[in-house]
Amino acid sequence: MKNVLTIYFAALKVLIVSSLVCITLLIFLNVVLRYGFNSGLFFSEEISRLAFVWLVFAGAQLMLHENGHIGVDMLTSRVSPMVAKYMLVITQLLMLYVTWLFLLGSWKQTLINLHVGAPSTGVSMALFYGAGLVFSVLSASLIATQLIDNLRKPAGSYRPQRSDEEAHVLSSTETGVLK
Repeated sequence: MKNVLTIYFAALKVLIVSSLVCITLLIFLNVVLRYGFNSGLFFSEEISRLAFVWLVFAGAQLMLHENGHIGVDMLTSRVSPMVAKYMLVITQLLMLYVTWLFLLGSWKQTLINLHVGAPSTGVSMALFYGAGLVFSVLSASLIATQLIDNLRKPAGSYRPQRSDEEAHVLSSTETGVLK
């Protein structure tokens, strides 16, 4: 199972890099064609927008997996490990609920726009809203897995991964207060 997840998140990284390269090349080529040759690519804005939407959702999925999102531990660092664990469980349950709401909204928008084509390419607009569907389903499964792992571990065993630089910054500060 770990190999499948490793391959999946490596594929996400490839998708993110590919999207960035695609956006950069399309916009650069369009600018050169417009100013240099008084023409342009009619589809570059739509394809760039589509690549950006998928890039954002893939990046959000990757950061959710790597715990790279912004976290504020001002309160949880001052409570007992058991209370901190329950706070994390509540947070993960709220994340699951919001992901469910996002899934419902994305589903409705995908169905509404299934037969609506983009103005210049004619690509179904459901492809834009489908990114939210994919993100919601995969994120919900990831959050649920993290929730189950959190419930199985004893209180106080959760430690987010930190780089050496972050550890240095943390060691030079008091809990919640900068020196």
